[in-house]
Amino acid sequence: MKTIEIPVEYKPLFDTNWREAAVYGGRYSLKSHTVARVLLIQARQKKMRMACFREFQNSIADSSHQLLADLIKLYELNDFKVTDKSIINTITGSDFIFKGLHHNEQNIKSTEGIDKAWIEEAQTVSKRSLEVLTPTVRKPGSQLIYTYNRLLEDDPVHQRLVIEGRPDTLIINQNYDVAIKYGFMPENILKEIEDDKKNRQALYKHKWLGEPNLMERKIYKDWNIIEEIPHEARLERYCLDFGYSNDPAAIVAIYYYNGGYIIDELAYQKGLHNKDLADILINQEQKSLTVADSAEPKSIDEIKLYGVNITGAIKKAEKTGPKMTYNKWAIGVVQDQKISVTKRSTNTIKEYMNYMWDIDKDDKILNDPVKVNDHSMDAIKYGIVSIAPIKRKQEIRRQIGDNYSRQALRKKTNIAI
Repeated sequence: MKTIEIPVEYKPLFDTNWREAAVYGGRYSLKSHTVARVLLIQARQKKMRMACFREFQNSIADSSHQLLADLIKLYELNDFKVTDKSIINTITGSDFIFKGLHHNEQNIKSTEGIDKAWIEEAQTVSKRSLEVLTPTVRKPGSQLIYTYNRLLEDDPVHQRLVIEGRPDTLIINQNYDVAIKYGFMPENILKEIEDDKKNRQALYKHKWLGEPNLMERKIYKDWNIIEEIPHEARLERYCLDFGYSNDPAAIVAIYYYNGGYIIDELAYQKGLHNKDLADILINQEQKSLTVADSAEPKSIDEIKLYGVNITGAIKKAEKTGPKMTYNKWAIGVVQDQKISVTKRSTNTIKEYMNYMWDIDKDDKILNDPVKVNDHSMDAIKYGIVSIAPIKRKQEIRRQIGDNYSRQALRKKTNIAI
């Protein structure tokens, strides 16, 4: 068995004199890896129930299970039994459970005997989820650890623990310098950090220093998260943004329902060949046109040969002006719609929450979004732009037709309609 090393900055996590811990900062500050190590150490010391939560978790793949399993393998912790759905220490009897918080109140409330609750990606946790979770973890001496990169100024978890403050709260704020200090920083990541610092200050501050984004920079707001697609919803499009080695390919379905659109994530994965993408689309129960990124015509033609009804997105703004780019116009079209996203679309939800306008060196907001983790956002843009203007024209024609019919009837009968 190898020695498990814990940075001294995180040593207070072993203390028992705190109830809740806010562990936050930028990427590569070792937050998640360190908390996972701490929990594994404590699970080997005595019998404990460790509950690992996230706001959105539809399967074990969305949880912290993989990170814990990787660390168990790395440190050769052979006293742990790892299955597809659970992790148990065979000597102490400690167990790890994994659950999502969003719209899961009864399941969370019924979870008994929690000693440690680890809430990963806590910047996405809603105020309602916090209100359900904190009284559920009620065992004497129990503790809650929230790890997060701040998203916006008003993230509920940061407001609760740091801005407002709670009794017996531990606050640990670290950034990537802690990884450099202990030799955990890969050279390629350090080069990425330095490049972002030089060329993308806004991204550097948020991603690596953990600074929150201003609400004014958030591109899409007030999207609803729904449990499932209503039976009456009508499929309108499949939308595809290509990716392979460095970026994931994203496929979403867009449904029309009650005057708005529902987004359902079908795929979000690296390493998918065009045949794989075609198989995903062909195997969908309902058939519809697929709109894909027109920057890859060769891929579109190949997918078409597999039998997929697919076309390239038209990247041309209908409105013109000195500052009206396609991106700006297309985003405006999406902003004008009522949008809902299915709960299982976890990657799309993450992108939605982090989709921000870029800023210049003087912190002035620009007309283009930050080009990072925007694969589902691009796919949605291709689809909505291909549907919404048509829907709007149909609605106008219908209204004109209705008005004409009313006027004609009024003249014929001399009765106000």
